[in-house]
Amino acid sequence: MIKHSKKALAALLVLGLTAAACGDDKKDATTTTAASTDSTTAGTDSAPTTEAAADPLGTPKAAAGETLKVGYMWSGVSASIDNTSDQQAAGASTSWINEYMGGIGTDGRKLELVECAASDAATAAVCGSTMVESGVQVVLFNVIGDVEPWATPVLAAGIPIFAYSSAHATLVAAKGKAFTMTNPVAGIAYFPAGLALKVSAKKTAIVVIDVPGATGPAKALGPMIFGQLKAGEVTIVPISPTAADHASAIQTALQDSPDVVSIIGNPAFCSLTIRALRDADYKGAIGMISNCVDPDMLKQLSNGELKDIYVSYAGGEDPANADYATFVNLIAKYSPETDPHGTATGAFVVLEAFRRFMADYTGDYSAASLTTVFLTHAAVDQPTVAGGKLLCDGTALAILPIACTANYVIGQLDDKGMPVSFSGA
Repeated sequence: MIKHSKKALAALLVLGLTAAACGDDKKDATTTTAASTDSTTAGTDSAPTTEAAADPLGTPKAAAGETLKVGYMWSGVSASIDNTSDQQAAGASTSWINEYMGGIGTDGRKLELVECAASDAATAAVCGSTMVESGVQVVLFNVIGDVEPWATPVLAAGIPIFAYSSAHATLVAAKGKAFTMTNPVAGIAYFPAGLALKVSAKKTAIVVIDVPGATGPAKALGPMIFGQLKAGEVTIVPISPTAADHASAIQTALQDSPDVVSIIGNPAFCSLTIRALRDADYKGAIGMISNCVDPDMLKQLSNGELKDIYVSYAGGEDPANADYATFVNLIAKYSPETDPHGTATGAFVVLEAFRRFMADYTGDYSAASLTTVFLTHAAVDQPTVAGGKLLCDGTALAILPIACTANYVIGQLDDKGMPVSFSGA
């Protein structure tokens, strides 16, 4: 377990952090309204028989029990963000769980997602009421910007929140009621510091999209974590999300001769930063969070600009990993239009983690009982992270008791932007 100061926890309580600022960029899409859908996710414990060898997802095992309604929040579509891949991957993963993994719990309950899209504070508030009134006993989410308006009434109703990756202040203050399945501060501070140590850097620049959920935590945690890990000097370089060109800001940052430049943002933001670094003939190490990568970004930077860039993954995307291979296969079956990377992976991770915590459950499925399960269950394997474990008793990451793990994965890209090596951290 990594130990950290109470000062860091206080910083998170004040600032909050959500991956939504770094979610998928806006694409052409129609707004999705609140809806309820069935879906499933394929697990690694479904071994194919000889008769079913042709099915990469193994032998089907249908859920045979009662329906279990679970809340699922997502950010919908707005002027700047389109996380449709989140909704698609959640639906596909649910279908896999119901058709191949036998559903939820020992009585094989059929998982049904009660979805609500919160694209702004107003719709988020409506979603909070929707979750409480729908009777769900737990709410899951992957990536979303406006957490407080919906999470406050959900938590007040005693309903636990099960997240992919978030350190939003509302959740941090709800220790014992909110749980996150990855290390949500890895890309903000641990990854840049780890990369600095890996390449023996003396100076690091963290280029961050200038929105409160990203810049605030980077400024609060970056210098502290770099100091604790003795990873050299660090400078935070905020750039406006509306900046059409990053050349000037990057040229100014490079005057300090950083050995590492680590990027926090969405695909469009990261693309502009990388292009500016390449145009400046920067020779140091470049890192970025996995939310930087999407198909459009890979097309824009297809001339070798991405070669050797390091990527921080909260959840793994190693093709050799059995869980990730399952995810790729279930997407191919249930939602072939979805790119199985970045945001979409998080939907699978949070749903499959929920299934694993509930696999041996025999209780009444009340909110109080489910909360107790999450708090007291023995460690389960962390989906997509080889050797990773999830333990939600508050001890996995002292700086952030709602985190069920301190792990993250580092990958390195080839000239086409495809990861060719992975290592745990």
